[in-house]
Amino acid sequence: AGNYNVTNVDELFNQVIDLGQQPKEKSDNVLMLEKIGHFLDEENHRLFKIYKAQGLNNMEISEKIKANLNIEDVLKRSFKSVDGGYNMVGMIGNGDTFIIRDPSGIRPSFYASNDEIVVVASERSAIQTVFDMPVEDVKELGPGNALIIKKSGIFAENSIIPPRKKLSCSFERIYFSKGNDKDIY
Repeated sequence: AGNYNVTNVDELFNQVIDLGQQPKEKSDNVLMLEKIGHFLDEENHRLFKIYKAQGLNNMEISEKIKANLNIEDVLKRSFKSVDGGYNMVGMIGNGDTFIIRDPSGIRPSFYASNDEIVVVASERSAIQTVFDMPVEDVKELGPGNALIIKKSGIFAENSIIPPRKKLSCSFERIYFSKGNDKDIY
């Protein structure tokens, strides 16, 4: 799910075909799902071979894979040639979650955490209002970064794509803001 407009869909379509995938349509949503799915499958296979060589049985391997998926690497491989504005969130079958922002910071993205939750939104003020959080507790996800939240609740902001010159969309900034947003003025 997300707020995105990928601008190099034709190029990505050809890349997905070259990977051996067969996308059902040429849309940014389908192509990103295909790319992420492909590199997630490769990561699963890589880990399976390692754990099988260690003599683990399939149930043990499955548990080790769930605990050790390298989501950061999957995202780096999936997004390295994606162009456009995006703030995308995904959940993987093992319960891990990611939020990734375009390297130019076109789409807004904020997050906050406390001892009970990690919350993300395009709107800083939505987090402040719903969770009654002061502005200093709400962080902006850096351009080109991903917030990776493990099923265990451990999370970290990781650099996925080198940031570019920041090109925030003024419409997005105004549309996703409210009067209590300290930076809107």
